[in-house]
Amino acid sequence: MAAAVMAVLLSAHPLIRLSAQAARDTTPAESMPGVLEAAQARELLTRLMDRRGFTVYIIGDMEGLASVVRNATEMRPEHRGGNDREHQRFRQELTDEINAAIAGAREAGATQFVVNDGHGGTLFRNTLPERLDESAILIRGYPKPVVMETGLNPEVDVIFMVGAHANAGTMGVIAHNFAFDSFTVNGTVLNESGIAAFLGGSMGVPFGLTVGDDIVAAETATMVPGVETVVVKIATSRSSAMTLAPAVAHRMIREGAARAVRRVRSGQIRPLTFERPYRVRFCLRRTYEPWVVEETARIRNVTREGTGRCFAMTTNDAEEVGTLLNVVEWIVLKP
Repeated sequence: MAAAVMAVLLSAHPLIRLSAQAARDTTPAESMPGVLEAAQARELLTRLMDRRGFTVYIIGDMEGLASVVRNATEMRPEHRGGNDREHQRFRQELTDEINAAIAGAREAGATQFVVNDGHGGTLFRNTLPERLDESAILIRGYPKPVVMETGLNPEVDVIFMVGAHANAGTMGVIAHNFAFDSFTVNGTVLNESGIAAFLGGSMGVPFGLTVGDDIVAAETATMVPGVETVVVKIATSRSSAMTLAPAVAHRMIREGAARAVRRVRSGQIRPLTFERPYRVRFCLRRTYEPWVVEETARIRNVTREGTGRCFAMTTNDAEEVGTLLNVVEWIVLKP
């Protein structure tokens, strides 16, 4: 029955086409609503926002947090193979770094804050709500449309990413990019910060700040000209770094956030734009089992390159690219 319900839900959406074999269920069937409704989420958040002020949309990831070096212990609870004490410690660090970004942005004139819990290791439930700045709207849980950019809309004034990590294939700490070994738009290589800048830029929203290690800072600066970066650790391998004390990192984030808001307000940081149509090419992680590749090949408007793990999509709608990201996440994530 669950598989039949999922097939109906999937077939009703224009982005998906199903073969005679039902799509593999990677999370409970009743959780399917929420993956594909990007437009509804955008409209809902727009209604919640006060359009009279200056709004900062903050994506909170974890790999780029000060002192984080090991995904398996520091960013997973015990029931997912991690360490509960370490996980709680870095949930607090995530919340502290987000609060530092909010404080700095407020000092520079920002009046409204949306926080999207963007780390998937616990299905996007990492920020501590009771410790988060009380003025923030918090988006958490899964499934949610467009994963890291849920509800993003043209009324937002700037996007930040806190706890950002470097691109797949680099020497950054815990470097990766969603479910991909590579992801490009119109031939431009994008990491997760770059993808946020692309999606925001399509709406006229600039990407103002990324916070993480030195590798993500350098590569994002090449993808998003003029972006503010804050380096809270120097990578010495994919699982080690020279790190700053949290209090120092928080002060630097606060100062960087204030600079970013001032530069956006003065027109120094502009939205990242790409010419339409958007030609997207991505290759799935080599570690995924063959069924992940087969399910990805069933996504509407996606063309598989031969029999390999690489795919292409051409579209005039950036939101379709965001939904593509979420559909792939739906395929690979497990409860």
